[in-house]
Amino acid sequence: MIDYRRRILDDTLDELQPYLRALSIHGPKGVGKTAMQRAASVIDLSLPGQREIVTADPSILTRLPGPVLVDEWQRLPEVWDHVRHAVDAGSPTARTSP
Repeated sequence: MIDYRRRILDDTLDELQPYLRALSIHGPKGVGKTAMQRAASVIDLSLPGQREIVTADPSILTRLPGPVLVDEWQRLPEVWDHVRHAVDAGSPTARTSP
């Protein structure tokens, strides 16, 4: 695996992350949006088994140690509803990344 190279966005995230309940990072494929080094837990929805788990029990998003990175969320768009409801309920940080 390639060592992580900090991006300009990292300084801003360092300042803001402690205050955010959820964060969505958008941009072209392959530019380093995922930032897995910031996540305590990762759900990769490109993997069929992980999609099945989240579909069957979306509360997993708030039971995993946070921050939780939800990678490839577009493969299960309804995950946004679960993140939004968790944020509204005051749940720990959730993060999504395309």
